Amino acid sequence: MDNLTALTFLPQEQLDLAYLHEVRELNRYRGLALSFLPFDPPISRLMDAIGMECVHRLCSLQEVARQMELGACANANQQKEPPFFGKMTKHFFVVDENMGKQLLASAEKSAEATCVFFNWMLETNATPELHQLLFDFVTQKTKECLVLRECREQWGIGSSELSFAM
Repeated sequence: MDNLTALTFLPQEQLDLAYLHEVRELNRYRGLALSFLPFDPPISRLMDAIGMECVHRLCSLQEVARQMELGACANANQQKEPPFFGKMTKHFFVVDENMGKQLLASAEKSAEATCVFFNWMLETNATPELHQLLFDFVTQKTKECLVLRECREQWGIGSSELSFAM
């Protein structure tokens, strides 16, 4: 028996999982944008832009859920997630380069975990209406990982006025 076959979820469960995960991602990127704002505004804007991509994915989930007549599974009012404050260290805001490097490494690691999550969702998907959506999410999340990796590698090597294309 294929292990992935045993993990097939109902469409409403898939929508719930994907929606809640992306809400958490949005809150994480909003927190990162705020954390970097006083120390490195360009990185803050990058995190904000990645957060806006999360908003677009949430809207896509809501649209597909409505088309499948499962709109309640991707309802912004139903699944409230507390604001992201991460694993609080001594400071919320980035206060030095070392803290910034740690946050960027953590952001990259979290993005990789999210990419694995959506890959898993795609592999276990048995709902044709969700295939293209999940495939697009995997593609976007893979690019997100690459952008964060490049950001982390280049950060601190001179100016952070880096240009990233997502």
